[in-house]
Amino acid sequence: MAEFKDDRFYIAVKDGITIIEWLANEYNYEDVDFGIKKRIEITEGKEYPMFSDLRTAKFGTREARQRLSDSDAGKGIIAVAVLVNSKVQRILYNFFTSIYKDPAPTRLFTDKAEAYKWLEQYK
Repeated sequence: MAEFKDDRFYIAVKDGITIIEWLANEYNYEDVDFGIKKRIEITEGKEYPMFSDLRTAKFGTREARQRLSDSDAGKGIIAVAVLVNSKVQRILYNFFTSIYKDPAPTRLFTDKAEAYKWLEQYK
């Protein structure tokens, strides 16, 4: 499988799991739109559980958050494990998901190993 990395994020499929690591502190509509399209390209339209590491992301524009709720944003995603490292990130994520519904079963984690363990059931 292909992989992609720039200053915004790292995207790959490894061991049957799509991995997205946010590398930038901030993201906007264009970043999110590019990331969604790149993930779909890398996964070749196949369905996978996804590990999303949001520990670096501190701020996203309203337009970026809305883009994440578009119908194609969840294409090919079976389940999502979201890795966060602070209460603030947890609160913001929970608020976001109360407005924009997740495309698949989603859980927040602060432990990477636990996140991967949870995703195993969806492979």
